[in-house]
Amino acid sequence: MGLLPNLREEPKTSNGSIFSQGRVQGGEMIEKELTKILNAHKKWVQGEGGGRANLREANLGEADLWGANLGGADFTNTILPPPTLLLLCNWGRVSDELTTELMRYDATNHPHPHKFQEWADGGGCPYNRGFPRVAHFQECRECWKSGKAKSARELVLMLFKERDIKYNLNL
Repeated sequence: MGLLPNLREEPKTSNGSIFSQGRVQGGEMIEKELTKILNAHKKWVQGEGGGRANLREANLGEADLWGANLGGADFTNTILPPPTLLLLCNWGRVSDELTTELMRYDATNHPHPHKFQEWADGGGCPYNRGFPRVAHFQECRECWKSGKAKSARELVLMLFKERDIKYNLNL
């Protein structure tokens, strides 16, 4: 099995035993197990049971974490995907400061960055024409301020700090 789970689909079965350990021996996560762990973590974050994701020492370097909610997860000694891919996780509502920084990053990577100011002034969404977002979070018109965008690495470190995500890697 590969290391690229499709997190857009719910797993076919649910086995609570995997959550007590949280990782596969040797650190390599397989698709089904990673999906189960992340789905249980999503429930935990939402206060609906489940369990906190313990992904210590896992190899997630090629994992598709698109849309995953990682708040509070443990990535100690974990091989993570590149920061640009981590920004595609589901970060939801973040602080106003971080929202501003993520919107700047989004605008910098958009083919028409001026559309963000138009949107902030009450215009249409800059993404209504099929342009893909480069970070998944809850945007806020009132938080928009033009300016220099931070790097993907800087943003991921800010997200990890704000969401209490444990890690000890040099991202």
